[in-house]
Amino acid sequence: MIIGNRTYTDGTPEVEFAHNDADQMKRFVIDHVGYRTGNIIDLRDTTKAQLEAVFGNNNSYKGKLNNWVRARKSSVIVFYSGHGVPGLKDRRGYLLPVNADPNLVELNGYPIDLLYGNLNKVGAKTMRVYMDACFSGDSPKGMLVRSTSGISVTPRMPEKRAGSAMISITAAQGDQFASWDEDAKHGLFTKHLLEALKGTADSKRYGNNDGKITVAEIKNYLDREMTYQARRRYNRDQVASINGDGNTVIYTYK
Repeated sequence: MIIGNRTYTDGTPEVEFAHNDADQMKRFVIDHVGYRTGNIIDLRDTTKAQLEAVFGNNNSYKGKLNNWVRARKSSVIVFYSGHGVPGLKDRRGYLLPVNADPNLVELNGYPIDLLYGNLNKVGAKTMRVYMDACFSGDSPKGMLVRSTSGISVTPRMPEKRAGSAMISITAAQGDQFASWDEDAKHGLFTKHLLEALKGTADSKRYGNNDGKITVAEIKNYLDREMTYQARRRYNRDQVASINGDGNTVIYTYK
């Protein structure tokens, strides 16, 4: 599942490199993970209706993704690059559809806790969720929502279920925002995540060089490299938010 939300309506700043991020993640899952093109749902500039059609809504989790999954056999990757926004009243984290008003996101956004809850219900063998988004109400091109002073939103995750197959890695903590790499023309998170997944995170500098990339190795790489680059280039904090067992193998590349 690949989503790149770049172009937003009604004056919401664009996410300049979201399509580039989506393109490169798609190439990775085809060329390195071995997914067939026909098994990839590839969406750009999605509306709330499109997100609900894929992931389901409050009434049912049985969207298109659920229909494509073979229970306890399918390995699912969900990648999103685009805006995330905090609810000004409920302080939940939301994915921002391209036609949504960020100041009314409780009405027209897609809640993060609903996303994770529905993904947990589809019964996949493994579920990997990567989000190049933040939920602070800020972005490299300016504020998305009004009156955000003092808001700090950490997206609500569903309670850890016994046997849950989900690993989630998000670009930033609740009150931080996701930086861009202007030179690479990617989100800073996506650039470093792809480098990590292609083997760098398992190298002796960051891991144990056994050909298997674990959650802990990815965390170590992102903490040491992505976080450093955000501080060096932009004088800001950006630390990836990771949910899942550190010993879980994300990808075997040898």
